[in-house]
Amino acid sequence: MSTGQLDAFDDPVGPAATARELDVERDSDVPISTQIFWQLAYQIDSGRLLPGARLAPVREMGAALRVNPNTIRAVYRRLADAGYVTSRHGAGTHVADRPPQRRGAEALAGIVAEMLRRAAQAGFGADEAASAAFAAAAERKRPGPKVQILFAECTNADAGYDATRLGDEFKDLIDVEGALLDDLPERLDRFHYDLVATTTFHADEAQALVHGRVPVVAMLVGPGYLELVHEIAGLPPGSRVGLVCASERGAENIAETLALSGTTGVELVTATIDGERDLDLIDRTADVILLSREAIANGIDQRFVRPERVRRWSYEFDPAGLELLRRSIEHVMAVRRREPVAAG
Repeated sequence: MSTGQLDAFDDPVGPAATARELDVERDSDVPISTQIFWQLAYQIDSGRLLPGARLAPVREMGAALRVNPNTIRAVYRRLADAGYVTSRHGAGTHVADRPPQRRGAEALAGIVAEMLRRAAQAGFGADEAASAAFAAAAERKRPGPKVQILFAECTNADAGYDATRLGDEFKDLIDVEGALLDDLPERLDRFHYDLVATTTFHADEAQALVHGRVPVVAMLVGPGYLELVHEIAGLPPGSRVGLVCASERGAENIAETLALSGTTGVELVTATIDGERDLDLIDRTADVILLSREAIANGIDQRFVRPERVRRWSYEFDPAGLELLRRSIEHVMAVRRREPVAAG
């Protein structure tokens, strides 16, 4: 991208939220992107940044913090995936009208403040306290009796939903967490996992991010989802398909999946769940409307005048995919049973 172009995270208007309240510790063990994400998320959780507040453009924020613009872009994308902000080409990045409700944000802030106060009294700095907290969390993530699985997807909603389903399916065998694909390297740096699981759509991406550190299980999805993909791919040229997700990243993922399936000659119109103007355009013009889990959960399906056009963009795991994961779990458990014998 040339420096004269705007992306979804740039803003042609002066921002309301700048870098002046952010602090980057360059010698910290905590990655800079995580430091910035935590601080911005906390400002939104605590009400310091109100709905509609505009974040600084990527390049301006990067220059102010002396951080690569790609790092800021990744932070903004992570905030968007978590539901904190919305980004639109040419309009910049703004705090979402309905940011996620976090449990006891003020109470947690009080706990952290007390920890930092007591650490300071003992002669420890804030960075040392944060490193100790990370170490304690990592200690709790060392191998236990259950197989540790990280399920990776392109949105937080899908990752969390699927992790819960897998936990229910194998509740006596595994502990499972959801994560964004982009966060895989950092999560593997910080915590122990025996397996990474994802859908076949993201298998290559996950393999590249994991880089051979743990096995990646690519799980098949059920035929209903594939039938939906084929339905869209089979639409006549000139058809218009609306994509509604919580973030632009989610819509981009759907568009990529459709492209891989051979969809051609179909116009895609995207909208986020709070993009009223784009939602109205989809309602007026789309032949088929695809809604993500977040969009369904927010009742977006109720706003369209011809509901027969609406399709739920979600999936169930194919039994073969679940069986593949089961065999991988059993393999990990078998290796563990052999390890003490080999050590002796």
